[in-house]
Amino acid sequence: MTYQKDDRAVRMVDFDAIQVGDETELSHLLTKEDVQLFASLTGDFNPLHTDEEFAKKTLFQKPVVHGMLSASFISTMIGMFLPGGGALWMSQTLEFINPAHVGDIIRVVAGVKQKSLATRVLVLQVVVTNQLGKELIRGQSTVKVLEVKNEEKSMDHNVKGAVLITGGSRGIGAATAHKLAADGFPVVINYLSAEEGAQRVVNQIIQEGGRAIALKADVASLEQVKKLFISAEETFGPIQSVVHCAAPGNVPQPFNKLDWDAFQSQIDIHLKGAFNCAKCALPKMVEAKFGSMVFIGTVYTEGVPPVQQARYVVAKAALTSLARCLAAEYGPMNIRVNVVAPGMTQTEMIADLPDKVKMLTKMQTPLRRLAEPEDIAHTIAFLLNPASRHITGQTIAVCGGAVML
Repeated sequence: MTYQKDDRAVRMVDFDAIQVGDETELSHLLTKEDVQLFASLTGDFNPLHTDEEFAKKTLFQKPVVHGMLSASFISTMIGMFLPGGGALWMSQTLEFINPAHVGDIIRVVAGVKQKSLATRVLVLQVVVTNQLGKELIRGQSTVKVLEVKNEEKSMDHNVKGAVLITGGSRGIGAATAHKLAADGFPVVINYLSAEEGAQRVVNQIIQEGGRAIALKADVASLEQVKKLFISAEETFGPIQSVVHCAAPGNVPQPFNKLDWDAFQSQIDIHLKGAFNCAKCALPKMVEAKFGSMVFIGTVYTEGVPPVQQARYVVAKAALTSLARCLAAEYGPMNIRVNVVAPGMTQTEMIADLPDKVKMLTKMQTPLRRLAEPEDIAHTIAFLLNPASRHITGQTIAVCGGAVML
């Protein structure tokens, strides 16, 4: 990759591709014009460099090219070839061994001696020789490779990658599918048993001019999730975003009636499902240096949790912690992971709750209403939008103010 401006091409740095042992060279014919230009630029008119009669009276018998003129081509090497554009020269050691003269062809050879991934710093061993192979200069350069923003990848959503929505056949998942498809995203709707509902959502999206497919998979199974990703990519290409909405049924139960299997059923879908999706999505996201994941949490992980909901709240709390860990680890690769935490929302999950409980929750909410699935979907859409590009590792409560963090 090169940077082109004013008819000059600069080799741009690919830091990941640079390896210890890599070596590059350049050559230059030293001329009288070079010496005069260097003297005019620096103000160094030492007659040893610029006056032939004076130089004849020295042991060299002829003018010596400024040592720093020859050494300045190390800068050319660093800025143009190794590492190339975007490199910053930090320090230099130099040993001047033999003089250079007008008419010499100097050869600058630089090799990578050390590489630090953490600091993006290279140590280069540099040797300058003449056309006879005589060593003129030897030194060591320390160079920092700057990170240059790739605006196209980090901000441009003109071409929108596919979004996987687990549990997309109904409720918050279905509302999210409709919203994202309307925003121009190709949508992959994952379901486990609700094939009819998933296909209905797909048909509605297609009728509205969007793109969608429905794919069956148990998100608790890594093998099934792998197959899900393969099938999705065959249709829409790599998954750019994941929205994890899948959730098992959840009937309130007192703790003394629960066994571990009851906890495990929630953990398998909420936590392991997110784990499996992340395992399959992240390699392509890392390769593209772009991606976003949104997990559906709950506001009930904050403050006093509701009674008889231990297995649900515990699984969601673990899911929220996973999102933060992934956000911290993959943020440097421009991959964002966030949680949307709804309060009580008008979905099938609360269909069996007594009206009295719903009414009480509504009256305790500052906005005096329960959330609709579309309220959650709009927040998810925002987190997949370039407008949220500096938000990661966050839990955004969508609860009408019932919980204020």
